[in-house]
Amino acid sequence: MSNLHMKKAVCVTAVSIIVSVMALSDVNQRCIAENNGTISNDFLLGTWYFVYQFDHIGPIPTCTCPNTTFTRPTEEELSGYRAKYGSYDLPHKITEDSLVADRGYIKGLILGGLETKTYIIDPKSVMSSGPEGYEVYVYRRINEKFAFFWRCAMRGHVRYLMTNDRNATEEEKQLAIKDRSEVFNKLIRKYCVDICY
Repeated sequence: MSNLHMKKAVCVTAVSIIVSVMALSDVNQRCIAENNGTISNDFLLGTWYFVYQFDHIGPIPTCTCPNTTFTRPTEEELSGYRAKYGSYDLPHKITEDSLVADRGYIKGLILGGLETKTYIIDPKSVMSSGPEGYEVYVYRRINEKFAFFWRCAMRGHVRYLMTNDRNATEEEKQLAIKDRSEVFNKLIRKYCVDICY
């Protein structure tokens, strides 16, 4: 490849990266505007299990049971997040009301008191948290046991049903999603099934 072709390829790549970052920001802004209900961070405290994935593909059930445990951050943890993310232009502020989200293999901090919440990755982590340095998630409360979760960057194409009751029955799960527009016309992948083949 000649130098001229190499320069053109680098320029096209750079423009593509810049455009994709700006597009992600637009998606996050639209998502925040459209999902502006409130959900208390106190409601999320504890362990939540992802029991359904809603998608257009409809993959097979699995006995894996992904979960996230939400706890209050210590002062030391908050200081670490503020040191790393203090200069970022985050959609939500780092406050004492924030929650540590522990997925078992990675931790992050959830910010904000609305349905849309900013997720920033643990400063000690070697993993990255997206082109903007953060992700925006939606948590929508259904009732005392159930909530929806999705990533704004996925534009709502993939959503999850979470429960704080590991032993919630199939009937309870079906009742929680009955007539919900969030999952209209989507297929269900079941997590946490009892039998694995």
